[in-house]
Amino acid sequence: MQYRRRVMEPSLEQELVNKVTDLLTILSKRDALTIFLLAKDGLNAEADTPQKIGLTRKQYYTRLKQLVDTGLIDKSGNAYLHTTLGTFVYQQHILELMQHVSNAKQMKMVDILKRSTEFSEGDIAEFVGKIAGLNLETTIYRQVRFAATYEQMVSDVIEQLEFAKSEILLASRFQNDVIINNMLRKADAGVNVRLLVDKEIIQNYIRNAGEKLKIVDKNSIERLTVAVNPYYPRFPNVGRKIGNVPFCILIVDRKRVGLEIIDRFDIDKFKYAFFTKEEVFADEVRKIFESWWLRAEEDNPNSIQKLFEETVKSK
Repeated sequence: MQYRRRVMEPSLEQELVNKVTDLLTILSKRDALTIFLLAKDGLNAEADTPQKIGLTRKQYYTRLKQLVDTGLIDKSGNAYLHTTLGTFVYQQHILELMQHVSNAKQMKMVDILKRSTEFSEGDIAEFVGKIAGLNLETTIYRQVRFAATYEQMVSDVIEQLEFAKSEILLASRFQNDVIINNMLRKADAGVNVRLLVDKEIIQNYIRNAGEKLKIVDKNSIERLTVAVNPYYPRFPNVGRKIGNVPFCILIVDRKRVGLEIIDRFDIDKFKYAFFTKEEVFADEVRKIFESWWLRAEEDNPNSIQKLFEETVKSK
């Protein structure tokens, strides 16, 4: 859901990326992961600990220092234990990943069934639950997902789009090429897509493209339409309009919903989003989308011309 991308301070974003990279790098090492797992219940700080867990002293102390430096474990008394960050990573990511890996065979079955058009999601969940004891609602299809970062929101949107079989509705204040490409891929596969774009984002495109292309008269409007339209060329199953989008909405197949949560003190930056799967709720959100859609203008050269004139006058 990104047109006018709300960005973090570059230095802050890069710092977070570096920290996450360091964390994932250390946990990707087998000996480091072994130490991290053992630290859940406390890893005694004794001279023979490396030998007991099958590591050389160099391996042990090198990885131990790296785990401490990344904030995953810390020494308490005579043992190394998970920090608060370490506990969260262990419970929310490591354990869950291990569970998913152990269910890899069942998940492969789910992928095969999903590619078939003969079965609904309910049929798939019931079938796999009976033969494998795998609860898809608590593993793959979580009922509610919360995205606290822009990157996580993009990832969740893409995941929701993968489930689309018949329809995608998106009202967006942002522009993200990855999301766009996935939507167009779905449209090309026969999924009906309706896209409502916030007009302020298009105006930003017009400002940038107008200066770059030095567009000065209405005869150049077709070039401007192409330049400011991130969905060009047109797809037959994509309906597009330009209007006022107070917050982002995603509805997939009338049951999967994504909503952006606005920070009224800083509305230009992404704050939060949540995703859920509930048909009654989806129907109510769809009513909001339809009301916006009715008031919006078609995305065509005439509407771009109108926005172009408004943008020029506002300079």
